[in-house]
Amino acid sequence: MSRWLRILFILIGARFRKKIRPDEEFSLNFRVRIADVDLSIMSNTAILAITELGRWDYAVRTGFLKYSWKNKLYFPLASISAQFRKPLKRFQKFQLRTQLIYWDEKWIYMSHRIVRKGKTIAVALAKVTFKKGKERIPFDKVISDLNWEMKPKRRPEMIDEFEKGETLLLESCEALFHDGER
Repeated sequence: MSRWLRILFILIGARFRKKIRPDEEFSLNFRVRIADVDLSIMSNTAILAITELGRWDYAVRTGFLKYSWKNKLYFPLASISAQFRKPLKRFQKFQLRTQLIYWDEKWIYMSHRIVRKGKTIAVALAKVTFKKGKERIPFDKVISDLNWEMKPKRRPEMIDEFEKGETLLLESCEALFHDGER
């Protein structure tokens, strides 16, 4: 099944699942498909694609997707960091748990956890922004427009560490590529 078809199924299915508060953790159940597997285990790219499905489901069930279409917004993923702890094999069932954990004027941060039989298989932290054309839309405006009753949370230390890691990765890669040009 293609990525777009899977997204379409999530978008349709989300319309029939209960609405969620924007800061509520929610879960989706999946099964490893043959197309998700490299040799004998689910590939890391397939796991990252599952986290994307969680963000699409979130957008529908919070009302954000309808709001974004109406206002011509889009919500690009700026970065994602993931750790893969245990493998998933063909046809195994698992659950994706997703939650908005923090936001500031530029970014929202979403936590994803892949769980099977109570054990964490993989974790990911996604950094997303909201845009209209090239203009960045503050998340506080989205909160206000959608009448979400949310108060800002204290910035978790892991967000600071995540951003330090992003900076280090970018600087290191740029240094490597520039060294190769000499």
